[in-house]
Amino acid sequence: MILLKNVRLSFPSLFKATSFNGEGEAKFSAVFLIPKGSDQEKQVNDEIKRVAVEAFGDQAKVIVERQNAGLRKLLRDGDGTEGFTADGEQKNGYAGHWFIKGSSKTAPKVVGRSRQPLTEADGFPYAGCMVNVQLDIWAQKNQFGKFINCKLLAVQFWEDGERLGGSSAADVDAFDKADDEEEWD
Repeated sequence: MILLKNVRLSFPSLFKATSFNGEGEAKFSAVFLIPKGSDQEKQVNDEIKRVAVEAFGDQAKVIVERQNAGLRKLLRDGDGTEGFTADGEQKNGYAGHWFIKGSSKTAPKVVGRSRQPLTEADGFPYAGCMVNVQLDIWAQKNQFGKFINCKLLAVQFWEDGERLGGSSAADVDAFDKADDEEEWD
């Protein structure tokens, strides 16, 4: 298990399991943006290597290199093609970052700064906020292949951040108040 602190949250599906384009098994998931050159980048890479060597021994380097050359790359480059939309626009917040996706068939623990449980109705965590996250980097070694995977265990909302995806929180205080209301006939 690794703990990443104060990383940016993207594409959260923390309270309801979803599937990609409605296909495949629905899972809880989120993407975490890790600044390039940070201690978190080193922490993730070190854990990937440790797990690979423990599971695959002398084959570890070849297996991880093969995985990184394909579609199952674990740590992805926000400045590379994966950090851009199909329209060629760089995803908001991805420049200068690596990103990792964690997923799970079971709901992750989601808590606030004081470790109090959060629900979807609380409105956070949201895409763009800063979180602490627990991830389990684990080795798959079965009839489906040999890979390093990432399981999402828990997310702690840490602080507000600029929302990603162009959406913003509604502010009902921006509306004028009516002095009196007329009855509808």
